[in-house]
Amino acid sequence: MEARILSSLADTIQRSREFLGSRESVTQALVLPLLRALGYATSDPLELRCGQALDLQGGGSATADIAIYEGDGETLRLVLDVRPLGADLWARSALAPAVGAAKGLRFLAVTDGDRYHVYGDTQQPGALDPTPLFAFTLVGGEADHAAAAQVLTRFARDTFDPDALVTKAEDDALREALTARLVRALRAPAADPDFLRWISEGVYEGKRTRPVLERLGGLAEEAVTPAILAILSDDYIDHLHRRLRAANAAAAKSSILRPAPPRASAGEPEVVETIRQIAARGGADPKDIAFRDTTNYLGIGLGTPGRWFLRWFDGNRRRALTTLVPAAEAEGLVKGFKVEEAPQSFGVSRVHIDDPAQLWALEALIVRSLEICRRGEQLAIAGSGA
Repeated sequence: MEARILSSLADTIQRSREFLGSRESVTQALVLPLLRALGYATSDPLELRCGQALDLQGGGSATADIAIYEGDGETLRLVLDVRPLGADLWARSALAPAVGAAKGLRFLAVTDGDRYHVYGDTQQPGALDPTPLFAFTLVGGEADHAAAAQVLTRFARDTFDPDALVTKAEDDALREALTARLVRALRAPAADPDFLRWISEGVYEGKRTRPVLERLGGLAEEAVTPAILAILSDDYIDHLHRRLRAANAAAAKSSILRPAPPRASAGEPEVVETIRQIAARGGADPKDIAFRDTTNYLGIGLGTPGRWFLRWFDGNRRRALTTLVPAAEAEGLVKGFKVEEAPQSFGVSRVHIDDPAQLWALEALIVRSLEICRRGEQLAIAGSGA
């Protein structure tokens, strides 16, 4: 997910605010374009349906403005409650009782196209949390498109992992609680007898009477500043600088197109070898076929980052290959596979397969994409680097 897409949607809101006063207009102008950018096939009813009735816990039903499925038309990933621009997002959604009742449903997004509140069932499976997992806005001083894009990528079609989303939310909540507890204890150690007992364990061996605890509390408060300064010593700062330099070097190294990816999923070594063999049969030198691993996909290029011709997606639930070949042409080159237009940020066409071994059945398509790349016919796609 690229931040520029969110910036473009923000521009749409600012230019067309007066025309976004209904659910339908917000859905068409703002929400569906965002979902397409995340890779969802908005015209495939097995994957996405508008105005979908859902069963609720306790009986009855409610209509989801948008329901996103796993691709089977039955198992839900996410439902959206779309409201007119400027509407109250904190009013409880009528779709909340669908979590735990509708098959697979664990996430609900409430949006007016500008602001998004995304809820999950992290505290109790089958029951929607009272507060959002995360919230963001596209317009205004609080808008941070880069941060929002980073979070939204976890909800993308090819990277969606509900268990990982729940774990991340739990970790964030625990980290926040631990930080708050540490801050309270360090600001006023005398006010937390349990903290005083813990920190004085093995230091003071006498009885911890009230006067003793008051004395220890005062000493602990005096010890906080020297302790923090000791942590922030020159050695610590030097160590922090070394860690930052190492992290920056690793990030720079990972951004360079290279012959083999450092992180390989179960199928990627086979993908690497198969693509090299197919490229050789298409007239390319296998040594010129380079690979770059990213968070979302394995980029496959011809010598330089700007000359990619394939992107391999190996998600938990589906595998796909995006190419430079237009979808209409791609359909004529492969048989028995689902071919569709790829999200604009990922390629031109996308083919779904079940196993890397099926790449050989896509040889004609792969060679054609390589030809487009070699002949300089690559379409102007945002984010064209592999």
